[in-house]
Order: sequence, then C-alpha cells, then structure tokens
Amino acid sequence: MKPTVVLIALLAAGVGTAYAQKPAPAVGIMVAYGRDRILSNNQYTSVSHSAYQAGLTADAYVSSSFSFHPEVLYTMRYFDTSNDEDLNRDLTTIDVPLLARYHAGGLYLEAGPEIDVPIKAVNEAGDNVKSEVNSIALNYVAGVGYRFGHGPSLGVRYDGGASNVFKSNATTVLGAGKFKSSAVFVVLGYSFGG
Repeated sequence: MKPTVVLIALLAAGVGTAYAQKPAPAVGIMVAYGRDRILSNNQYTSVSHSAYQAGLTADAYVSSSFSFHPEVLYTMRYFDTSNDEDLNRDLTTIDVPLLARYHAGGLYLEAGPEIDVPIKAVNEAGDNVKSEVNSIALNYVAGVGYRFGHGPSLGVRYDGGASNVFKSNATTVLGAGKFKSSAVFVVLGYSFGG
C-alpha cells in the first residue's frame, strides 16, 4: 500500500512540475526593418531596397521549449530596378507568418510558412498596378533571436519567396518570369505575458 501512495505522489508532483514549467500564452507587438529585393530570371534586375513591418504577435506554448508563433503584419516593400525606373514597384501587404519557435532560455529559433495578401501596389508614378500582383503569395521564414526576460526581444529573420509576388505575364511591363521576394529583417518585439 505504501509504495502505491508514494508512486501516486511522485506522479502527481511530476505532472504538476511539467505544467508549472510551461509558460503562459503571450501576445505582443513588433516592428522590423529589412532589405528586400526580387529574385527574377528575366530583364527585371532588382536592387536591394528598404522594407518595413509592424504588427501583432502571439506565442501559444505547447511545452516549455516549443511554441506556435503566429503574427499579423502590415508590410511595406519597395522593389526597384537598376535598369528601368518604369519597372519600380511599391507594394503594401498584410503578411501572416505561422511560425514554430524553439526556446532555449532567452534564445529562440523560428521557422514556418507565411501568407502575403496585397492591399496596394503602385509604380514609380503612383499609378495603381495591383492587377500585376498575385492575390496571394506564399513565403517561408527562418530566424533567430533573443528575448530579454518577459518583455523585449531582438531578432533577425530571412523571408523568402516560395511563389511569385508578381504575375508572370508577357503582356505586362514586367514580362514573363519568376518574381520571388527575398528579404532579411531585423526584428524588435515586445511581449506581454509568457
């Protein structure tokens, strides 16, 4: 009888400890500055240009080391060419990264898919060119960062195109080809909870 009571007590303590170590869910805000360009296989010769992001984040912990980390970001990207100003495009999107994060103390590694939905696209003259943009672009994200205590974090991430940002169409000024984005962002965040 005594060994059974001891075993039950140890199991209860182990389960309680496991649940106590799992951080509470967290929500947060983030801003990012990046350098972005189009990877293309036609006459569109892209140059690196500034890109900006701001939005809301969340962390839903599945264990003390892993969390699901979705974000909703307002993103402004500027795609410029080195060979023809008529090909420059400014694109504003709502980006939704759906990331998995591995936490080791304050250090985190993140990776996952991202869905980008365009809300505005203009050329250098300010004309609407949203018809040249795909209605949804799929990207992938991979990054590393550090969370300082329960609030601020600093990270760097790569945001690469899995699908074309712009439509491949020989009748448009951009022409036919691949138009995948490639960006590196420095990310500053602040989390509440966790």
